[in-house]
Amino acid sequence: MEQIFADWRSLMVGIQLWLEGANPYASYPHPVFPGRMVNAGWYAYPPPTLFLFTPLALLPWPLSSAILLLASIIPFERWTRQTSLRTGLPWLLLWLPLAQGLWIGQTTLLALVALLWGERAAHERQDVRAAFLLALALLKPQIGIVPIAWLLLEALWQRRWRLPLAFTLINLVLWGGTALLAGPQIYVQWLGGLMNYDQFLPNRPLLFPPFGMILGALAVFFWYRHGRGDMFGLALLFNTLIYPLSVVYSASALAMVVIRWNPRWPWYPLILSWLIPMLVPLAQRTPDSIAGMTQAIIATALLTALLPQLPGQQRK
Repeated sequence: MEQIFADWRSLMVGIQLWLEGANPYASYPHPVFPGRMVNAGWYAYPPPTLFLFTPLALLPWPLSSAILLLASIIPFERWTRQTSLRTGLPWLLLWLPLAQGLWIGQTTLLALVALLWGERAAHERQDVRAAFLLALALLKPQIGIVPIAWLLLEALWQRRWRLPLAFTLINLVLWGGTALLAGPQIYVQWLGGLMNYDQFLPNRPLLFPPFGMILGALAVFFWYRHGRGDMFGLALLFNTLIYPLSVVYSASALAMVVIRWNPRWPWYPLILSWLIPMLVPLAQRTPDSIAGMTQAIIATALLTALLPQLPGQQRK
């Protein structure tokens, strides 16, 4: 139970220390394990998040955690129902990357729903709303920098100047306003923290060995079978596979790609994501063994996209 919302609590403590005048990107006491220190760079979020999350950091962590869950799950469920006419709760409960992200208090799903609703707003020509949501998603760039770039390029190609202009202005306010209010040194501290961040997390793309070629082949087959013509979905899939942070929850976007391209997805392959680490435990924790386990867990989403439904799940 100690791990519940551990990442979120560390995030909130970092902001609280910043409000007291400390450097949030340096090492600080661990909020979950007394006597331990959080590594420098653990708070890896860009400086604008210090201001955006301050109202939540002033609340008791159970309340702020509940707000994080509701703000992540409700838009995801609404998007899933509108996209596939089905509930998305099996993904949150049965697929390890999403379940783990929610359990430890990651903001990955929150950023993803901002990206997905931003894309929908862009297609509905609600350009200012889309720009705001995409600017929020950019604050966690690993989940969607490629699809965000695609949406902006698509708007430019269509001569819809308001979307890229609003996106640029909102980011100037977020990033430039932070430099004015907190001082430019906050960005120096952030970059210094990121240099430490890479030292204690896996930093290889999912397409790298040992099983990257298999994962890539499954992704190409899935795209060819279900996703041709959807450039945003392809950009989201590509972004997920090439981003150099191969921790399990970072691949949560694959769930959205599957829901988007194959609304008839079966639920039973999702359980494999829990069984793999239990039935095939790591004998030695090496970079290759950790990467292989991560790739095997994440491949279950692509199996969900490609395997048939159970007989009782077939639609009439």
